[in-house]
Amino acid sequence: MKILLITSSFPKEGIIGGMFIPDTVRILESLGASVHVLTQNCFSTDTYSEKFNSTFNVTYFGWNGKNIPLVSLLRTKKLTGIFLAIQYFINGFREGLRVCRDWKPDIIQAEWLIPAGLLARLLSSATKTPYCCRALGSDVYQAAGNVFLRPVIKHVAKNSSLLFADGFDLCNRTSVLAGGKSCHFAATARHMESKRSDYFFPDDSNRFTFCCIGRLHPVKGQDVLIKACDILRRRGISFRCYLAGSGDQKENLERLIEKFSLQNDVILTGHLEDGDIMYLLRKADCAVIPSRSESIPMILLEAVTAKKPLILTDVGDMGFLARKYKLGYVVPSEDYNKLAESLLSMSDQGTRNAFYDKERYEALASLLSVESGAKIIYEKIKEINYKT
Repeated sequence: MKILLITSSFPKEGIIGGMFIPDTVRILESLGASVHVLTQNCFSTDTYSEKFNSTFNVTYFGWNGKNIPLVSLLRTKKLTGIFLAIQYFINGFREGLRVCRDWKPDIIQAEWLIPAGLLARLLSSATKTPYCCRALGSDVYQAAGNVFLRPVIKHVAKNSSLLFADGFDLCNRTSVLAGGKSCHFAATARHMESKRSDYFFPDDSNRFTFCCIGRLHPVKGQDVLIKACDILRRRGISFRCYLAGSGDQKENLERLIEKFSLQNDVILTGHLEDGDIMYLLRKADCAVIPSRSESIPMILLEAVTAKKPLILTDVGDMGFLARKYKLGYVVPSEDYNKLAESLLSMSDQGTRNAFYDKERYEALASLLSVESGAKIIYEKIKEINYKT
């Protein structure tokens, strides 16, 4: 079985988007598939192919957009953004057509309904190769709300031979977009590496310690967590909050931390290596996911694997999973008062210990694993190949 996997986010030379894809590809290949990845070159206009870490083939097609998010280009009204979006599809189609003709994949798999799904649809029409798509949250929760993008996303979903999504609520929403077509849950996850950076964590003795891990973006809600931290400080709680990640909200979050005089209590770590994240999760008393919009973020699995209780917002599938598996507290998004109340409760060690149950945590970790998600995709693709 040959799979041409198209993605607009692929981790290379510091780019952290699509971190789950390499492990997904490796597992698909271990199950018997042969995978070729097609993605844009985020560093130059050159087009080339290479073995990624000496494992699977990746073709990078040239374009001028560097690492600009494709969804933002598709929403823009600026001529430069429109030009870059058009260039993405023209160059991606040209190189994808070459791969299809030379390599002859059995199916094209798109990660995200837009833009990769639209490129898969175009290639499918040109080559008569069936395609499937996996919705990953931002394409359905955000892009599908755009009056211009929604018809495109619906068209892509309806014509896809298979639909997957990395969330249960996301499956339902994707199915609605596709006119009732079945959508299968396929988790996105990755294997953590042990590599550490030279980042130095301060001494947190006698402090209630918690962390929020993810890109610094308004949708991730780090600003809400900082406001909750201000309430903790005014309540006299000795704590330390780590905001781990990089992103365009760094300066705004720094200003908010200074506004509340939380410089010694809320730490912006910047980008951390996997080993740093695993160390942080081990040392933290709990993990916090204050997102405004989310499906099932990878940090949820990472926190569960680290056997940590959680405080998370009731968006996407997070509230459902937290209640079902008794992971911790669920709060409304953007409600920093409720978030602060949950943090106060979680500062008690007995409360934290009451949440953990080995059997529940291991069952959820298995459900959300990269192995589980890749196996679903492989088996469903194998079914349609068998039928044809």
